[in-house]
Amino acid sequence: WSNGVEPGKMWDRVGPSPLLLKYVESTDYIPAGKALVPGCGRGYDLVALASAERSVIGLDISETGVAAAKDYLKTVPTSVFRNPENAEVQCRSFFDLDPASNEKDSFDFVYDYTFLCALDPSIRADWADKMAQIIKPGGILLTLIFPIWVSPPATGPPFAVSLDLFEELLLPRGFECLELRMLEKDLCQEGRDGGLDGQGPFTAVGRWRRK
Repeated sequence: WSNGVEPGKMWDRVGPSPLLLKYVESTDYIPAGKALVPGCGRGYDLVALASAERSVIGLDISETGVAAAKDYLKTVPTSVFRNPENAEVQCRSFFDLDPASNEKDSFDFVYDYTFLCALDPSIRADWADKMAQIIKPGGILLTLIFPIWVSPPATGPPFAVSLDLFEELLLPRGFECLELRMLEKDLCQEGRDGGLDGQGPFTAVGRWRRK
């Protein structure tokens, strides 16, 4: 962010995932209540998630990124962003959330897309521990699992992930797997459907319920 990230460049996809747009239409997939998007980038997902029945907070540790998100949200027409009063961007670390001392730090729904893969692999267990702390019993974690490679590169970010990795992180911490599968190409964002050579990066989806 400090070097400036233009829309459509690097990790910016200029809009929410087609899968999120599909799932947000049904509370069977995404519950009402309080939602969280860690590493929210320019805030595209907040536009999709905010509704009369659902408030959403986007987090980023970059002040530049938070400013870019706030600027973007101001430009979205009300015909698309129907409940802007229910969306908020905060400059705050995901790991500072503490529902034990502040009930506002607990959520009915969390959406992770390119957040875990941006973290150093050494703190993946901390990510899973925090998810278990902040998601209410019965709450939902939706993970778009990216990037998946046939032959994963050794460096990052983004660091390569896998379906097995998410199971290993979440199942022992009290999450039930509701859905775990590779994502159809028409629900992937451009450049995230396996590539022309079929070697990656691919995207998968995992949906988890906190017991």
